[in-house]
Amino acid sequence: LTTHYLEEAESMCRNIAIIDRGRIVENTRMRELLGRLTHETLILDLVEPFSAPLPAIAGVELRLIEPLCLELQFERGLSLAAAFTQLAASGVTIASLRNKTNRLEELYMQLVTRRETCHE
Repeated sequence: LTTHYLEEAESMCRNIAIIDRGRIVENTRMRELLGRLTHETLILDLVEPFSAPLPAIAGVELRLIEPLCLELQFERGLSLAAAFTQLAASGVTIASLRNKTNRLEELYMQLVTRRETCHE
């Protein structure tokens, strides 16, 4: 698969080569590359609209995208059990959750920016 759509590559590929200006800057397994992320972001779909102030949760950044959608960013390795308990105590009922889809794009930008900085 050759694509400029990083979301498509992330969902369909086991291995990935990232090319910048005609040079391969990364050639590895998708899982290994995504493992380099220092944080993860989940999108939480809520059962009911939420409008109260968001709770402060250690190691977690919350952002209400819309009344039925909450973004939860957390440091990798952090246990989310306490975060979900605090959300439930604040009246947040989660219908479903999914990973935010721009993880590979974020890593791509880090690789390209690092390369540009190193070669200037």
